[in-house]
Amino acid sequence: MRLLPSIILALTGVFTAIGIALLAVTLAVPLAAEDWGFRGFAALFAITFATVGWVIARRQPGNALGWLLLANGFLAAAGVFCQGYAVYGALAHPGSLPGVVWLAWIYSWIWVPGATISGVHTLLLFPDGHLVGPRWRVVAWLGALIGAFMVVGIAITPGPLQNFAALQNPLGAGPMIGPWVLAASEGALGAAVAASAVSLVFRFRRSAGIARQQLKWMAYMGVLLAIAFLPSSAFVGGTGLTAKLGQLAVIVAFAAVPVAIGVAVLRYRLYEVDLLINRTAVYGSVTVLLAALFAVANIALQRLAESVTGQHSDLVTGGLVVGAALSFGPMRRAVRPVVDRVLPGRVMLTLLFTDIVGSTEKIVELGDVHWQALLARFRSTVRQELARNGGREINTAGDAFFATFDRPTAGLRCAWALRSAVHELGLETRTGLHLGEGEMRGEEVTGLAVHTAARIMSAAGGGEILISDPLRTGLSETVVTLADRGVHELKGIPGEWPLYSVEAFPGAG
Repeated sequence: MRLLPSIILALTGVFTAIGIALLAVTLAVPLAAEDWGFRGFAALFAITFATVGWVIARRQPGNALGWLLLANGFLAAAGVFCQGYAVYGALAHPGSLPGVVWLAWIYSWIWVPGATISGVHTLLLFPDGHLVGPRWRVVAWLGALIGAFMVVGIAITPGPLQNFAALQNPLGAGPMIGPWVLAASEGALGAAVAASAVSLVFRFRRSAGIARQQLKWMAYMGVLLAIAFLPSSAFVGGTGLTAKLGQLAVIVAFAAVPVAIGVAVLRYRLYEVDLLINRTAVYGSVTVLLAALFAVANIALQRLAESVTGQHSDLVTGGLVVGAALSFGPMRRAVRPVVDRVLPGRVMLTLLFTDIVGSTEKIVELGDVHWQALLARFRSTVRQELARNGGREINTAGDAFFATFDRPTAGLRCAWALRSAVHELGLETRTGLHLGEGEMRGEEVTGLAVHTAARIMSAAGGGEILISDPLRTGLSETVVTLADRGVHELKGIPGEWPLYSVEAFPGAG
């Protein structure tokens, strides 16, 4: 069972590679109704779906989503292989390959089970591999039955095969199924997809914490797909550059769906979705505003130019384009505070607070002039270690620093290196580290987790690095020696907090 995901992934890779190779050597051969204007575009689906499915199936074999993604990737790869084989054997070099008609026949319907798995079952089982409730089994079964009916209908309908008008359906002995029947089946499948999407709404309303963040990833990808589909729908059947770019946007957006599923299921940088939503709202609103202003200004100025010169002015349009480009940055800075208030970007961060122990006594001992020189060296040292370990300085007040890190190990490594570097200056620091959820408002980080990290630092002694229990859990795969400092009540922070002192960190190098 452990080898099965790898076997499926390997077969997916082989079928995709052969199919793309066959399509590459037959580019000069026109197809009757080439899929979305891109040959072998399903290869991108095969790679992303199968790879993410392999990772999930290996790490969480009990989660059905991994196997569904693997199946989807394999079906996409089989479709690419069948298309390439049929194009080569039926159109480019007729009679050169055996069984061409059967591969073309498979290609005509193999997209249906993939669409059913993606649109119905993946949505129903996201993110834990279980239905939101037993009643939703009806939707799952209906989706499967509708998909099976469509496959059978396409497989036995007499007539030429999709994209291969010269090849007749080898199993076309069945009754002719009218186009309206298949259209009704596609409509029923669309209804099943819509019902599956509704199940995500039910999950979201019942969820909290990590489960809610997982569902946000799927919602975000749904919005991106809708944004990509809207412009492309205006060019359905088009062959021009604009149509192809629109189609390519949909292909890339859909291929990104399994990546979002993998992030959500494996909980890798799970909270980044809030920041993505925030940034999408900022840049999207600025783009829409600039486009509207550009359109209005261009119409008004062109009419003015035509009344004066009697003709359309490209110079006016060019000037407006330059003005819009120059206005993007200032408008973004103006819009961002508004979006931050409505949709603050929430991220899971490692928060570090540190300051100098006994700074007042040092000022008295050294005097203001020497203290300021030493303080400047201290700040330079802290900033060097932050840069070396991927930290971001958020705020500085006197001899205190507040910084954030994406990963707990990076934050602890920085704290450990910082303690040694500052000691060489004749100073001693105390440091607090916490892993928690913060709100990004511009470059500022706020939230209860920030106050918690500051209180943890306050509880630390001279030369001590004190960490919270959430951060300790985040270091589960890191070699570090901790001493239990007991349970503390942090001023103004609800609950009791187990704290740990870092005694040794061999992973710091």
